[in-house]
Amino acid sequence: MHFYCNCGNRISDTTDYLSYKGYVISDQDEFDFLDEIDRAIEQSGPSAEDKESAAMNVRRLWGDLTRTVYQCPECGTIYLDNDKNQLRGFARGNENTEKNLLRSAKGDAWPGFIYGDWVDQKPEWREKGYIHASILPEMKIYEDWESLESDYMVLFQELKDKNLLRSGLLKKNGEWIHSWWRDQES
Repeated sequence: MHFYCNCGNRISDTTDYLSYKGYVISDQDEFDFLDEIDRAIEQSGPSAEDKESAAMNVRRLWGDLTRTVYQCPECGTIYLDNDKNQLRGFARGNENTEKNLLRSAKGDAWPGFIYGDWVDQKPEWREKGYIHASILPEMKIYEDWESLESDYMVLFQELKDKNLLRSGLLKKNGEWIHSWWRDQES
């Protein structure tokens, strides 16, 4: 494959070990990849075929979760593929810049988190209660525990039922009221 940079320079990707090509993995996908490496090391069987299968699973996941990035060696423009295998160039941000290129390769299907916290004695520097969740654009603030707990449980169940949750944690006055991790569920 090759393409032309906006400056006119031809960028070629026809061999390995290119100094102007790299890979990006979303922070949302990092632990899924690391967990797959752990499984390959700790849980693959004793035979050479078992180990090869585990290694190939890691490589397959790497291919699924990473995006390719190029930098023009002439002008420095960065090109990053999006989730549709199209290159997007970035010399500097503007109003047309895509804002979610580093989100999970799974897009809206990425299983996120929900975290709720409440304190009866509110310190000056924080809210009494809040819910922070990967699907919320910002934290939800609460002035009463009952509303926070109710909203947390409703959102937790909704995300879990849709398989869009990897962890849920609810804390009140420093004590865990609820904790759930997808990988610990049998």
